[in-house]
Amino acid sequence: MALDKIFEQTQNLPNIPKVVQELMDHFNDPDSNADVISKKVQMDQVISAKVLRLGNSARYGAGRKIASIDSAVVMLGLDALKTLVVASGVTGAFKSIPGVDKKVFWRNTFMVANIAKLVAKRAKVDPEIAFTCGMFHNIGELLLCLHDSDKCKKINELVASGAKRIDLQENQFTVNYCQVGAELAKRWKFPEEIQDAILLQETPDENTTYATILYLAKYLNNAISLGKSQEEVLSDFPIKVVKPLGVDLVALFEDVLEMMQQNDDIDELLKD
Repeated sequence: MALDKIFEQTQNLPNIPKVVQELMDHFNDPDSNADVISKKVQMDQVISAKVLRLGNSARYGAGRKIASIDSAVVMLGLDALKTLVVASGVTGAFKSIPGVDKKVFWRNTFMVANIAKLVAKRAKVDPEIAFTCGMFHNIGELLLCLHDSDKCKKINELVASGAKRIDLQENQFTVNYCQVGAELAKRWKFPEEIQDAILLQETPDENTTYATILYLAKYLNNAISLGKSQEEVLSDFPIKVVKPLGVDLVALFEDVLEMMQQNDDIDELLKD
């Protein structure tokens, strides 16, 4: 099987921090509480440091000094803490990747994740799960680059000229980044809804809510990054695909524009 071959031949496969894996288990746990999660975060010094730096940033801190993880829970709230832990954990799991500009890659990833969170709030589903899906949506790209950076470089050059990434990946690797990313999420024992969102993000349907959220988040991130006006974004909007979400498109677009005007905090995420 092509997926097994990629995972077997790829050197230095990343490991997700234990605290992030455990956090996945707490997403749908009604007995989960701030104290339990706070204690788990404090057991990982690197993630704790990143969470505190992000907690004191312009996006999250709002001028308030956060000196401990317990303070972060009180001042930021449990949902924000989950967001910061996931973001810190996934960026830290991948070190230097051949042919990948880390700052560009993670800035794009972080934006998609934050837009997905906004979409989820409008769609009245769990925003933290949506954010996590966003942080992992393109993780398969990194694994393919670890497997064969030369092929990925050529694919990126063709994509920049207008080719479709998935078609080229399937031609060169017989699998695409969605399949590889979903397989990694499975091996990391992530919830099935996150695995499915990663796998089906290019072909969502009315039964795949989080995949649809990813599809929409990627569309909005790409359109706004290209400098398209609100009229252009809405006129080309994939209405049929995202209709099951039932979101207010104009209000969502305003939410996204406001979010994009804030500091992306990517430098804090990439610090060790």
